[in-house]
Amino acid sequence: MAVKVGYVSGTCSNCGKELSAPRPADLFVCDCWEYCPRDHGKGAYGTKMEPYTPDLTPDRYGPIKTVSGDVHGDLKHPTSILMRCSICNYHSSLKPVEVELG
Repeated sequence: MAVKVGYVSGTCSNCGKELSAPRPADLFVCDCWEYCPRDHGKGAYGTKMEPYTPDLTPDRYGPIKTVSGDVHGDLKHPTSILMRCSICNYHSSLKPVEVELG
């Protein structure tokens, strides 16, 4: 059996970033879930978000209320939100994205 050498690559389905890793890897986790998809001067997925922790117990609150468009993201499922952008207040429930390399 021959050992494969070199690099393998793949494209993230969420952000479109081209990822590569040395063989024998066949899977890579893209870090785009930690970055805001909006452009804050560094391009899309250029601004790192901070971890989000709800301030109430899950059975006590509903969807996040918006006031004149100041909050964005997955607002209907606040218990699923993992990250929040400190610049634009975008709330993200995106989990780490696995990219198949090949």
